[in-house]
Amino acid sequence: MHRVLLLLLILWPTLHLLATPIDNDREACDRYRGEKEHADVNSPQSYVAQANLQRTLHEVNELKIQNERQQNRLLLFHILGGLLLLGSIAFSIHKLRRINQHLRLSKQELEQARQEAEQSTFRKNLLLSNMSHEIRTPLNALSGFSAILTENNVDAEMRQQCNEIIQQNSDLLVKLIDDVVDLSNLERGNLSFHYTHEEVISLCRKVVDTVERIKQTSAAVCFSTPFTELMLTTDATRLQQLLINLLINATKFTPTGSITLSLELRDQEALFSVTDTGCGISPDQHDKVFNRFEKLNELSQGSGLGLSICQLIIQELGGHIWIDPDYHDGARFCFTHPLHRQPIEARKEITT
Repeated sequence: MHRVLLLLLILWPTLHLLATPIDNDREACDRYRGEKEHADVNSPQSYVAQANLQRTLHEVNELKIQNERQQNRLLLFHILGGLLLLGSIAFSIHKLRRINQHLRLSKQELEQARQEAEQSTFRKNLLLSNMSHEIRTPLNALSGFSAILTENNVDAEMRQQCNEIIQQNSDLLVKLIDDVVDLSNLERGNLSFHYTHEEVISLCRKVVDTVERIKQTSAAVCFSTPFTELMLTTDATRLQQLLINLLINATKFTPTGSITLSLELRDQEALFSVTDTGCGISPDQHDKVFNRFEKLNELSQGSGLGLSICQLIIQELGGHIWIDPDYHDGARFCFTHPLHRQPIEARKEITT
C-alpha cells in the first residue's frame, strides 16, 4: 500500500498535465501569440523590456561562464589530486619493493654467511680429524722403531732398517706439515708468487731427474716434448712443486711400466700432462681426487693434500687441471698454463 501511494505522488505532476485539456492550452498559446503580434515594439515599455531582457541574458551568460570556469578548476583540482594520490601510491609501492628487495638480499647474505660458517666449521673438524689420523701413523712408526733401537740385542742390519724407516716417516711428517701450511696459505692468499720469464724445458728435465733419483718404484720416469726451448711467465718454484707432486703421485700407483711428463702447445697455452701405466682411476673418482685428504688407496703413504695443493697452484697461475677421461691404460693428469698471462695483482712483480 505504501509503495502504491509513493508511486502516485511521483506520477502526480504527469497525471495532472495529462488531465489538463488540450484545447485550453491551445487557447492560451493563441492568446499569447495575438498579444505579441499587436504589441508596439517602438513603445518605451517595449524598449525597456528588451533592454532588461538583454541584460538578464548577459548576466545569465556571465553566470554560465563563471560556473563553467569553476567546474573546470574543480575538475583540474580533482585531476591533480588524483595524480598526486597515484604518485604517492606508486612511490610507496616502489619504496616497499626496494625495502623487500633489501630484506631479501640481507636474508640471502645472512643465509650464505651461515652456510659458510657451517662449512668452515665442517672443514675445521674434518681437518682436525684427518690430521690426527695422518699424523698418528708416522708418529707411531717413529715411537715404535725408536724404542727398538734402544734394545741391546738389536743387530746392525735391524738398526739400519729401523733408521731408514724412522727417516722415511720423519720426511713424511715434515711433508704433511708443509702441505697443511701451503694449503692454508693458498686459501688465505698469503702464499706469495713471484713471476719471472722462465725457460720451462730445462726446468722439466730437472724435475724428471729429481723424481728419478728419489722414486720408490721400478717404473721409468721420462720427459717428452717437441720443443727445444719454451719461455713461460710463471713462478718457477711453484711450477716445479706442482710437477713434482704430480709425478710423485704417479709413482705411488705405478710399480712398473712408465711415467711420462709431456709438454706441448694448445690454443696459445702450454699443456702439461703426466701419464702413467699404473692402476688408473675409476671415472667416479675423477671429481674427488682434488678434494682434501682424498686418497685413492688408504694404504699408500701421503697426506692426501698434494692434488688439492696442485689445483690451488694452477688456479693461481691462471690454468686449469683435470683428468683425461679418454685415457684407460693408467691415469693421465693434464693442466694448462698461459704463455704470457698472469694474475693482475702479480704483474708488477714480473722481472725480465
